[in-house]
Amino acid sequence: MGLALHTTRQDGRATIAARGSIDLHSSDELRSRLTELVDAGERVVVVDLTAVDFCDSSGLNVLVRAYKHARAQNAALTVTGAYGRVENVLRTTGLDRFLIAGPAEEAPADGR
Repeated sequence: MGLALHTTRQDGRATIAARGSIDLHSSDELRSRLTELVDAGERVVVVDLTAVDFCDSSGLNVLVRAYKHARAQNAALTVTGAYGRVENVLRTTGLDRFLIAGPAEEAPADGR
């Protein structure tokens, strides 16, 4: 199965819902979409991996580079919906610590 991407914008957030496999053959499409969103001025980008059944090292590379590109543009990029093999690879590589939003990122900056 290939990769299908669907982008929605709501409440100041751009969400890319991915479906299928993120691999060597499809990762360029995801990279392009993420770069376009950040370069177009989106400040909060969420990659929804709920319907992704596989992500190899090229997909991880795209996510890491997009995260770094977003940070360089004062934007935020996070991942949501990872489960099964995809969640396992994010946790095994340690990428879950900065790609998956947690309670700390949701708290106000002043700590209250």
